[in-house]
Amino acid sequence: MRRLAVLAAVSATAALLVVPAGASAAGIISSLSLSPDSVRGGASSQGTVTLAFPDPSPTTVLLFSSDPSAATVPPSTVVPPGATSVTFTIATNGAAPPTIFQIMAAVQNVPRTANLSVNAATPAGPSLSSVSVSPSSVTGGSPTTGTVTFTGATNGAVVQLSSSNPGVVQVPAETVVEAGKSSAAFAVSTSSVSATTTATITATWFGVTRTATVTLTPGAPAAADRVAITKARWKARLLTIEATSTIPKAILSVYSRSGAFMFTLTSSGGGRYSDQRGWVFNPQVITVRSNLGGSATATLTT
Repeated sequence: MRRLAVLAAVSATAALLVVPAGASAAGIISSLSLSPDSVRGGASSQGTVTLAFPDPSPTTVLLFSSDPSAATVPPSTVVPPGATSVTFTIATNGAAPPTIFQIMAAVQNVPRTANLSVNAATPAGPSLSSVSVSPSSVTGGSPTTGTVTFTGATNGAVVQLSSSNPGVVQVPAETVVEAGKSSAAFAVSTSSVSATTTATITATWFGVTRTATVTLTPGAPAAADRVAITKARWKARLLTIEATSTIPKAILSVYSRSGAFMFTLTSSGGGRYSDQRGWVFNPQVITVRSNLGGSATATLTT
């Protein structure tokens, strides 16, 4: 409904345009373009008005925004004599909700419009600094581990992930950095290859993009890591799990007896992992699985 209202407002504005005194009536706009046509709130874009042919006199172009509280333009701009185009700046409000706005330019009551997509502003505070993969070179078919890292502890962040070659390197669509933490690990799966192959993993958070390269070589997949559960206790609805992996970069996740995912353990470094979850019904038996292939099962003590 809001977008329909915006379009109606723009149409009504176009119908009421009046060329001010002193404006040239000779120029005809052939196009209005925006670069970029998609920005984060608070960023700016450049608009370009192009005339159908050069005019020996200055041509005044009226400019409008469908929502001046979110995207603002100067009231007018002038194409110099003999020129065919002029640029102007579009400023956006970082507090505006994500939506699509219309920018309009008009001469002789004839408008041209272009859409500007304004996305959520990049939050203040820590920013995505890197994405890495360890090990970054494996035999095809071997799993490995990726990590996204921020410049400091976040309030919680969702990072989008993609692979340039999903046929041989697969990543989840996203990973979540929990509040109070500055990094998060994610599983990277690979497929066998007949020749050395590379793929780029891209991590995107708002307008920030970071990349890492994975190299696959022919050969037998790496052996699975060995996982051991050192504590599995449920008491007063508090579930405590501690486990180890022979590969410190593993991601260990806890599953119920039925195979349902419960949560991912937190790495303490050196291949040691643990977590506590309150108000959990006693699952009686849990399995800890590693993204590197290892697993272990234990019956809970009470």
